[in-house]
Amino acid sequence: MMPVHTPVPPPLQRRAGQANDLLPLGDWIRHHSLRSWAVLLFLLLICVPSIALYILGPNPSASTFDHVAWIFAAYFAVAWLLLLGVIIRPEHVTRRMLVLVTAIALATQVPLAVTLEVGLHAETAGLGPSIYSVGLPEELAKAIPVLVVALVYRLFVRRELAPRDYLFLGAVSGLVFGASEVVHYFTVNGVEQFYLTVQSALPSIQQLIITGHSAPDSVFAVLIGPVRYFVLDFVWRFLADPITHACWAGLTGYFIGLAASGRHRWYTVSWIGLVAAAILHGLNDWSRINGHLLWIVVTVVSGILFLGYAKVGSRGDPEAPASWTPASPAGGPLPSPKD
Repeated sequence: MMPVHTPVPPPLQRRAGQANDLLPLGDWIRHHSLRSWAVLLFLLLICVPSIALYILGPNPSASTFDHVAWIFAAYFAVAWLLLLGVIIRPEHVTRRMLVLVTAIALATQVPLAVTLEVGLHAETAGLGPSIYSVGLPEELAKAIPVLVVALVYRLFVRRELAPRDYLFLGAVSGLVFGASEVVHYFTVNGVEQFYLTVQSALPSIQQLIITGHSAPDSVFAVLIGPVRYFVLDFVWRFLADPITHACWAGLTGYFIGLAASGRHRWYTVSWIGLVAAAILHGLNDWSRINGHLLWIVVTVVSGILFLGYAKVGSRGDPEAPASWTPASPAGGPLPSPKD
């Protein structure tokens, strides 16, 4: 015979339901979506600023600033990666591909770009030099990880990737490069520029002190402008550099994808994205444009081209999938943000 359970009185059921509405811990623990990679990554992202500021501490050293710079650069790059994943929804990109692109990018991009720029005597005073001595070397360095993935998956894995997938991999390569570049600017170029600024301000500070102003007031009056500019400039660099590099590298990746797909001969299309990215990059860095109104136009054009290929592609491209395919245990496609 089945045991007879004493029915729970309705008032007790109601109170239990109300308590569960206020703090449904059991439902949270049982719900699979709260254990998904996207939720865990979100929790990590909201903790990163606190972690970085805790590491910085009350007595930071030069190496501490380097570590924190890398943390903030990675923070913004990953945040942009999440947004790009939602926009592009790459159908065949796996976590293994992302790890491979990131590892190759960290190992090769900066050394290759610096070597090429030194050899070409990089400068941005003229449009031509800005394109071939800055834009082209850096875009070529960002293309290397995408080319490696294309060769590996074409020759060994025998797996087809869509041009849109290569665009996403190119964007990831650009995010890594942009993050690395801004860390270099902040920890090397920025510190050197700030030191020169302070050094040049010493005569003005000394003059204010001689004329009767206090030392704190003199330092504040002379350096507040440069300090504000220094802080704001690098705050925006940490935020903006990764995504602009991602847009340019995504164009290169898309045309590499067209060549890898076999729909075009590689020598007829593979170079188009690289050239377009180098021109946009060179325009962006050209001293006649950088920091002026046309600078915004270059950024908008870069974004429109990137989004155009990401969302529409070219004739014959398959439609973008509605959501990412769930990941397989062996490192399959990236999961949907809804999971």
